[in-house]
Amino acid sequence: MSLTLRFGASINESLWGLIPRLPRIAIRINNNPSSIGHHEHSHDHVQCDERLRELQEQLENGEEPFMIDNGTILRAVPKKKVSYTRKRTKLYAAGRKQIQPLQNIVRCSACGRVKRSHFMCMYCFAEIRQFLKGKKRDAGLLKEEPKVQTDLDPIDERILYPGKRETQYQLRLKEKDWIPRREEAPMYDKAFLVHKKK
Repeated sequence: MSLTLRFGASINESLWGLIPRLPRIAIRINNNPSSIGHHEHSHDHVQCDERLRELQEQLENGEEPFMIDNGTILRAVPKKKVSYTRKRTKLYAAGRKQIQPLQNIVRCSACGRVKRSHFMCMYCFAEIRQFLKGKKRDAGLLKEEPKVQTDLDPIDERILYPGKRETQYQLRLKEKDWIPRREEAPMYDKAFLVHKKK
């Protein structure tokens, strides 16, 4: 989930080639039709953030939007430590074996999360799956298997269904009496105090 960094490259090469084209932003304030431009919307009033207005002015004036150093793209931050093998492969392997940064990262049109282009968003997929499972459960198509013999006593259940049997070694490890422990401090008593001789 990373994009290429190009330090010192021109804006046209680094930004506009990689970022998808932004749509024109039409902002309507105080129901004034002159502030809309050519666009007309069906809704009456739209509240707008000040930052969106600044972004619109920058895009209309041909200025590049603010990023770090006005020419770099932020990379995704890894959540876990990169393994030694993966790091060495990325740095020193042959060109075709190196781990290439993904260039096909887009935002999901439904939820706005980052995903690979031409792939389904995993967050949306999980939500759809959960929704369909709930529908099946409500319709009675998806049933949970009932437990066999729920009216047994705990002793009978332990005899009939012993489950996992632990070895003597595992039971001994669970006792934890083999772990060295610090001795408990004795109770405070004045008789044990050593007085200095005068």
